[in-house]
Amino acid sequence: MLTGKDDKIKQLQLEVEHLNSLAKASRLINSTLNLDELMEIIRKIGRTELRAEKATIYLADEDKEELHSVYLEDKHLNINLPYGVGIAGNVAKTGDSLIIDDVENDERFFGKIDKVSGFETKSCLCVPMHIKGEKLIGVFQVLNSKKGKFTKSDLRFLEDLSIQAAIAIENARLHTEVKQKEKIEQTLKLARNIQMGLLPKQFPPFPDKSQFEIYASIEPAVEIGGDFYDFFLVDDEHLCLVIGDVSGKGIPAALFMAVAKTLIKAYTIGNYASDDILFKVNNELCQENEQEMFVTIFHGILNIHTGELRYSNGGHNPPYILYSDGTFGGIESTRGMALGVMEDVKYELKKVRLSKKDTIYLYTDGVNEAMDGDGNEFSYIRLENFFKEIKGSSATELTKKTMETISRFIDEAPQSDDITVMALKYLQ
Repeated sequence: MLTGKDDKIKQLQLEVEHLNSLAKASRLINSTLNLDELMEIIRKIGRTELRAEKATIYLADEDKEELHSVYLEDKHLNINLPYGVGIAGNVAKTGDSLIIDDVENDERFFGKIDKVSGFETKSCLCVPMHIKGEKLIGVFQVLNSKKGKFTKSDLRFLEDLSIQAAIAIENARLHTEVKQKEKIEQTLKLARNIQMGLLPKQFPPFPDKSQFEIYASIEPAVEIGGDFYDFFLVDDEHLCLVIGDVSGKGIPAALFMAVAKTLIKAYTIGNYASDDILFKVNNELCQENEQEMFVTIFHGILNIHTGELRYSNGGHNPPYILYSDGTFGGIESTRGMALGVMEDVKYELKKVRLSKKDTIYLYTDGVNEAMDGDGNEFSYIRLENFFKEIKGSSATELTKKTMETISRFIDEAPQSDDITVMALKYLQ
């Protein structure tokens, strides 16, 4: 017969065993940040320490107020269980732990999961997994005691274990999110490098051509933008100038940009008519354009010996001409909409002649629509005032000073759009 003293000693021994088991569990739980491995460890601890046949973990989706991703011993079942449905759903809803000796006679028991899993639940312990008693991470169940019945001591152990499990699961999730974010950032960085590699970036690009000076710069608003520029010699007398702005951002815009740029170059070689080139490229871009993307494009062919520029505009900002005497003005616009919107759109061809030391200034709307922290746009007024201050500059200085001026204007405000500038100064 146990005395009161013996009873206290036994109770202390149980407490020591309880603490030792939790300490051991803590070491195991914190040994990995892999969520699947962690689930296996937690289930195994619950099943082994409480001498249960099975252990189950439900993860919570608090926004939808449902439990999902039921982790069983030998499988991972994607079952969505609304709060309040079944024993686990009731624990999620009330936040109260449950000890049930006979689930068949409990009205909260939801037998469909047993049918799906092929396991027969007879008794269970079910506890919520909270962080700081507030955020619900999930619900932890151990099923069918091999001792006959689960005890209050078993329930207390599972509650203590669930506190550690909740923190470990949240850490594993955050670790996974960080890794995924890093992977995405690396992918975007690689994609940006590839995208930037498609654009001319060697200046001066044609050291043997003394008839003009050209420079361009681009600053995407996000890792991957939709702006692009291009220039290339069609033959020994003609230089193609292209600037474009694809709707949207990210990888879809980059892919659409790459296609548009490739098509433009392909159709330009051997064909000096900008209107016909935009017509053909537009029809190509309209094909299987399920994303309904479009691109504004200015396309021109400059005769580097005469200064004549023949051009067409597909919905893009009309370039400026900065004249050698310090004045400036926008070139005459042409008929035609953005490419990729509608097939068989007709584009208009016009021409303008550059005189010695005139500069053609091409840009995207990220220039005039750049915003400061108060929501004020850089605007055409500020752009034209900038032209007055920078008159007589080289194409390189003009482009670089544009980017610097806009950067100062934006200051610490987030960049709202891609910013692209290309300038060509005619020297003939």
